[in-house]
Amino acid sequence: MNVTDPLLELVFHYRYWGLFGAMSLGIVGLPVPDEVLLTAAGYLVSQGGMRLGWTMLAAIGGSVVGMSASYWIGRTLGLSLLQKYGRRLGFTAARMDRHERLFAKWGQAIILVGYFVPGLRHATALLAGVGKRSYRSFVLYAALGALLWTSSFQLIGTLLGEHWREVTGVVNRDFAYLLAGAAILALGAILWRRLGTKARS
Repeated sequence: MNVTDPLLELVFHYRYWGLFGAMSLGIVGLPVPDEVLLTAAGYLVSQGGMRLGWTMLAAIGGSVVGMSASYWIGRTLGLSLLQKYGRRLGFTAARMDRHERLFAKWGQAIILVGYFVPGLRHATALLAGVGKRSYRSFVLYAALGALLWTSSFQLIGTLLGEHWREVTGVVNRDFAYLLAGAAILALGAILWRRLGTKARS
């Protein structure tokens, strides 16, 4: 079953609450076409059907709620349960080990990049919880990543206008550009973190 149309109906009918709910489900890991929903919201903003401020608040809020839910699931249920049942959700031992190495190398900055990489964003919050990383630091990066990610696709929807549905093709065809953008974001976050450390020392 294609979930895109029913979820788009939520956004078009319930506007802010529909977007908030859909984004919460998408980040948790359910098969929700997040980018398409964000682009649709951007289109509605350009047409005057939604207000920019409330739309951004709904998208960012829904994303952070979903990320926080995944974090606390990982922190509460722990690694043993994830290892036992994670395979059903695609979290194999090899994949979890790979993500853990990414966290060890790049720290919380990987959460920023994770938003822009389908598959990775559904794992970062869960594994941050499993690793019992600081929730305060986690939610700060989660909110910043949500701001960058949701704003990017809402802007695309605004610029595309009536052609907003073409974002699906853009995501599939030009995925390499999205990865490049994610890499730039990661580099910026690392530099910012290092400059902040030097300033404090």
